[in-house]
Amino acid sequence: MPTLLQLHGPAPAGRDAWADALVAIAAPATRLAALGPGRQPVHGSTNDPGATWFELVARPLWGLAAHAAGGLTGAETQWDQARTALAAAVDPDHAWYIGPPMDLEQRLVESAAVGYALAAAPQYLWDPLSAGQQQRLADWLSAAALRRPHENNWRFFPVLAAAGLRAVGVPVGEAVADAHLDRIEDFALADGWYADGDHGARDYYVPFGFHFYSLLLASLKAVDDDRAALYRRRAREFAAQFRHWFAADGAAVPFGRSLAYRFAQGSFWSALAAADLPAVDWPEARGLAERNLAWWWRQPLAAEDGSLTPGYGYPNAAVVEEYIGGGSPYWGTKVFAALAAPAGHPFWTCDPSGPAPAESVSVQPAAAMVLTRDAHGDVVALAGQRPPVFNPRGAAAKYAKFAYSSLAGFSVPVDTASLHQGAFDSTLALSDDGTHWRTRTDGESVLDGETLIVRWSPWPDVAVETRLTPDGGGHLREHRITTARPLHTAEGGFCVPLRARGRTPSGAVEEKGFASAAADGISSEIVCHGPDGGRRAGEAMTPTAGSHLVHPRTVLPMLRGTLESGEHILRCRVSVTRG
Repeated sequence: MPTLLQLHGPAPAGRDAWADALVAIAAPATRLAALGPGRQPVHGSTNDPGATWFELVARPLWGLAAHAAGGLTGAETQWDQARTALAAAVDPDHAWYIGPPMDLEQRLVESAAVGYALAAAPQYLWDPLSAGQQQRLADWLSAAALRRPHENNWRFFPVLAAAGLRAVGVPVGEAVADAHLDRIEDFALADGWYADGDHGARDYYVPFGFHFYSLLLASLKAVDDDRAALYRRRAREFAAQFRHWFAADGAAVPFGRSLAYRFAQGSFWSALAAADLPAVDWPEARGLAERNLAWWWRQPLAAEDGSLTPGYGYPNAAVVEEYIGGGSPYWGTKVFAALAAPAGHPFWTCDPSGPAPAESVSVQPAAAMVLTRDAHGDVVALAGQRPPVFNPRGAAAKYAKFAYSSLAGFSVPVDTASLHQGAFDSTLALSDDGTHWRTRTDGESVLDGETLIVRWSPWPDVAVETRLTPDGGGHLREHRITTARPLHTAEGGFCVPLRARGRTPSGAVEEKGFASAAADGISSEIVCHGPDGGRRAGEAMTPTAGSHLVHPRTVLPMLRGTLESGEHILRCRVSVTRG
């Protein structure tokens, strides 16, 4: 699959280049959307074909609306295609009608993009419609604004739908919108963080959901002054922590669900410009957004026609959630929100700053994380979260590993019937039969200074306390295990690409108490420390192809051992670095 670099040339730098990039990315989606639901990309999704096609119709509007709001031109064809598809989608007499909006249903997600586009770019989405088309769109969106969303970031969707209706003169239920905004306050945490629902995850839905929507609503003056001031204050607090999630090369730490939205990771920095909020200095905001977009520009994530594919670092249905459809990745056009800021805005007139200084530790209690930056500027997040209760595909791997790396990515198991299928990087896998493996899927965590303490129990009679501590470019792990049954243990470091001809890794080292692998200038190793750990055997295993987010084939340094019933301590040091 090609990269965007191969298809479109160098990564965008500057406002005009961003505008051209947005049109180039949106064009395949709007062209396909205008052909109707029968021509949408085929991809397995729990959502029905009408909902998945509506994603293809609506999601490019996040970027196109910002483009239009900034007074830019050159996307007229894309607007014509998107508007034609949208008018058909909400017309009960049209063959492409998607049906009425319902409670707790995917169409509500896309109503937010339509609402934002109506508010930000009515001259392209609303004004060209006939009176009948306007009425049908108003009726459909009004119904969406009254439907019941899930109890998480979805609470913003009816508010954004209402903002669009209000902007074009359609009456809305103001009390309903206010109730949604009041409910969102229940999700607010310290340091500008939100939980994505009751007891929910703290992941990219905080920057590209909660903060993105609240900043757009503030910029549109769709919330009162007090709420706008609150949202802006929280965004400043959050920015001070979120900046640590981005590596010097532009990569963000992959963590949590919906990673198929890819360059939406950088949309928070772009939304700051749209809202004229210098939560960090403008050169830093521009640098963070532009480097992240440039990193994605180098990944093979597109089809030959330029359309975005489901996956992360390459097209891969195995690592994405069951709700991801062929049009889902266009959520990533949110990164172009800064185009709404005029050409003279300091986000665009400044010179973007370089990467943050190397070697730092950021303790983030609200996210249950300790983030470390090494001398090369790569970032590892030591993590203490647990998966959300609705448990999307691969949730344990996406939330409950011990560490997540901007350089190494991570793996999502295809099964747990073998170590190869489990691809248990950055975690401790335990088995009572040597075949079927369990890792941490729940548990609680606390911070003790820079040490993260995680307590978990893979069986009722097995208890584990894991301590994770930064250690000069790597991290230390200590596991205190109390078990009533004998156990096999397999502890993984970080994966590196498998570049060798055939299936046998080259350059790997397997010794007692040590394993390492290296490829593409990346070196990963795991070293035993401590009383019981010294007896573990080093192994460089090859996980099942397609289990990793970034590399189709990988090598995983691992420590293997066995434990009798009783109390044990396992210790090791884990690192992944350039060179």
